[in-house]
Amino acid sequence: MVTRSLALAAAIGALAPLAAQAQQALPTPIETQALSALDAWSVSALSREQGALPANLWANSDPEVLALVLDRMPAVYESPATLTLARRVLFSGGDAPRGDASSAARERFEALGKMGAADELATMAAGAGSALSDVQIAQYAAQAELARGRRAEACARGRNANGGESPPPFLLRLRAYCAAVTGDRAAADLALEFARAANAEDAWYTGAIGAAGGAPAARPPAARYDNSLAAQLSIAANLRPGPNPLANSSTLALVALARHANAPQPQRAQAAALAFRRGAIGVQEARTILGATPAEITSALPPIAIALRRVTAVNTASAVAAAPGSASPASLEVGAAIAEVLRQAATPADFNAAARFFAQDIAGLQSAPDQASAVLFARAAVASGDRQVAQRLIQSARQAGAAEATLAPLDAAMAALAGARGEQSTLAMQRRIDAAGAAQARAAARDVAILAALGAPVNGSVQRFILANAPQGGARADAGALVALGAAAERSAVGEGALLAIVAAGDGGVARLDADLGGANHSRATGAGS
Repeated sequence: MVTRSLALAAAIGALAPLAAQAQQALPTPIETQALSALDAWSVSALSREQGALPANLWANSDPEVLALVLDRMPAVYESPATLTLARRVLFSGGDAPRGDASSAARERFEALGKMGAADELATMAAGAGSALSDVQIAQYAAQAELARGRRAEACARGRNANGGESPPPFLLRLRAYCAAVTGDRAAADLALEFARAANAEDAWYTGAIGAAGGAPAARPPAARYDNSLAAQLSIAANLRPGPNPLANSSTLALVALARHANAPQPQRAQAAALAFRRGAIGVQEARTILGATPAEITSALPPIAIALRRVTAVNTASAVAAAPGSASPASLEVGAAIAEVLRQAATPADFNAAARFFAQDIAGLQSAPDQASAVLFARAAVASGDRQVAQRLIQSARQAGAAEATLAPLDAAMAALAGARGEQSTLAMQRRIDAAGAAQARAAARDVAILAALGAPVNGSVQRFILANAPQGGARADAGALVALGAAAERSAVGEGALLAIVAAGDGGVARLDADLGGANHSRATGAGS
């Protein structure tokens, strides 16, 4: 897990050169060209000041290749660094690729929908011009509006889509839903009849739409949350969740469920925790939703919701006991609650999510319950990328007597976060080597190799250590994507290259790769386009 923290920092450093070339939703899209009409490519959800890539990010890409690359974007990003890069690329507006780029434009909006970027997708669709009449883009836009709880806007997207004589099943179901919840049973039945005629009848939608329109069957179906339409329909029809209702939920469906005040509990809390883990909602929104979970709900809550209750209870009691105008001191009870949820994290993604969720609470702690908790807090600060807090907490853990073998990887991660240059990096590499021991030699070699790939000075002792200890292995990168990445870098295809880096690394990001591909070679490939 500690090595993953370093690899996360290394991923940011490795992917940054290509990205350098180149959240809340706004009521209107951000125009990238003041005097030009926006379209499916030029529309943006980022301004240049917010980190948007340059307008030529797609200029040197073949639209057919780009469509294939966009189609391979993950639905769930296990690496925060990879998600950050994907959002930056997909949210940036620019000139369309030369040639027929309509298919690639659809894939761009689908990639936004898969990652659950409801607010940004809706904002960009609103400014996509004539592309919004495209039936596929209209469907993604409608799903995003449903996730945001904007039923009227979602219904308008469905009405205005150019579905031709044979609209896709989603649009027919959307129209039936829109009619049913507004009391127009005749229109709802007509839409369902069109679906039957098109061999797109679905018994669940028929039953759910009937229940939403005030005519439930004797045995209404169980709620479904696989997409944002099904989620909103289930809530409108007051359908009860069945076993494991979120097992197949899209991220947009999770956002829809999390943001709906009338969604069933504890499913709403579970959806909020998952949507936050996937980066679809922010810290404050997640804390607000989880904090609103009724007190009587005590089972099946996500770990961060349980920990938040404990933290809130302690802070509230401390605030009441404190003198007027004074701040409530951080307590060992707060630290214990946060340490427990960090300790329970089953995967690096779970740990990173908990670290982000409690980042401000961790920063405010004056002491840790024990030495192990002090190390956890230091790791959490590193995972959150807060260098100042991380440095303080690492020092606190050292003063608490934590072993150098435990802290040396964190020193290496701090060096990576700082840019892996100069004396600090050399010292961090040497500490990592000295503290490794025989059992951790290969893991230490991997960390040192990553720092070297990021530009840390390599002296004789570091060279000897790496030669004597093969870096710890990982998964192999996607070979085809790496070849395509090299070609994109040679063409200075900025956006395409960044997306190919994501495909090459896979869902887990650079942290999961072999040292040679997660370090020197990957850094060289992505840097070639800078």
